[in-house]
Amino acid sequence: MLFSRIFTIRNNTTVCSLRLWFSTNKHNVDKKGKVATDVMNYLENDAESKKLVKKLPTFLLRKYKTPESMYLINSKTAKEIAKAIKSSLGEDCPIIEVNPGIGFLSKELLQCKNNHIYLYESSNHFSPHIKELQSQYPDRLTYKVADFFGMWKLAFKDKMDGGNRIAELLGDLASNDNSRMTKIVGAMPGLSFVKHLIFNIVFHSDTNQLGRPDLFITMPGHHFKFITDSGQHKSLQALFQMFFDFKILIKVPKVHYLPWTYPSVSKKTSMIDEYCMYLINITQKEKLPCPPEYLPLLWYFFKSHLFSRKTKIIPKLEQWIPGCGVWLITGQDPPDSNKTIGPSENDVSLPHITIFTEFGELSLQQKITLFKRFVSWPEFEQCSFRVTMENNLPKSISHLEDEEKGRFSSHLDEMEISDEENDCNEK
Repeated sequence: MLFSRIFTIRNNTTVCSLRLWFSTNKHNVDKKGKVATDVMNYLENDAESKKLVKKLPTFLLRKYKTPESMYLINSKTAKEIAKAIKSSLGEDCPIIEVNPGIGFLSKELLQCKNNHIYLYESSNHFSPHIKELQSQYPDRLTYKVADFFGMWKLAFKDKMDGGNRIAELLGDLASNDNSRMTKIVGAMPGLSFVKHLIFNIVFHSDTNQLGRPDLFITMPGHHFKFITDSGQHKSLQALFQMFFDFKILIKVPKVHYLPWTYPSVSKKTSMIDEYCMYLINITQKEKLPCPPEYLPLLWYFFKSHLFSRKTKIIPKLEQWIPGCGVWLITGQDPPDSNKTIGPSENDVSLPHITIFTEFGELSLQQKITLFKRFVSWPEFEQCSFRVTMENNLPKSISHLEDEEKGRFSSHLDEMEISDEENDCNEK
């Protein structure tokens, strides 16, 4: 079929025809929530997909702006994904597959690896298919109906009432070994789970229990480019790039995933992003930028200071430590600075800083160096920065349930990323 060969297309006329086909069908969703005409046309005219139509729930046959989950419906793409990740899965690590659906990728993983695989499916609709697969591999599959990528919601509730929802979700997967590698495979239409992982790293939350995650995630290209943008360092982007290594493994056809989404209206969206999903390997780094006890300070440093790229460095830092500008201008540090947290020989040097130098002029690595110098100065422990950070912790960390404060709706809002993702979705 045309769409299965989309990545071999070199003819601009053909690509433009594809864009025209999508644009003319983008409104084919019944106002009452019935299936989308263009989705059904594609499925009924694709030899493999035609056999699946009766097996799919109606909610996957509609179109959405931002769906909560995505499902792979093509066996050839499943083979490509399994081939791309096979060598990285290892032999001893547990493998989690999220929303296996019909089970195309599950079958490929079972055939290419001997690892035990944990399947988390958010819809009961697919239980018969998974149970049939489980009967073929009774000792190698653990299946649970649960929203794995919605784990952050359970973590938040656990923090609020001291529950054990995460432990119940993970079962024998739960671990206190932060170095244990856990392979997670699936498709992710949004960034909520990535935010959850960042949140747990920053506050080394006891609701993590996953170990060190190694993700093989299929996601829209615009999401990947958003969180890896080296030119924009809002809190989400900066923390993601500090905590994770990432790379694109392969691109796969977007039409092989349901539900379909509306075409992006962003002028920055490329042809390939419009019709492709990216298979991304996202691995938590072994070494973080600073000791664990300083991570909340690092989070707040980026949260408050990078609100504006035009913010001038010295006037801003002197709000916390008056007179500290001299150390930045001269490139020297006080002799009694804390060497254990200060920059090491492995850190990037700062450029010459003047009273006019702005945060936006620094690279991400230079901003980390600036943070390390700032928290290493002897006056830091007496300044109000730490107290201010503690007063602005998300509810789920501080356990403050005083609704009168009304400052936080969730830990995601506290990371200043909800609006950023919305902007990303709307572009």
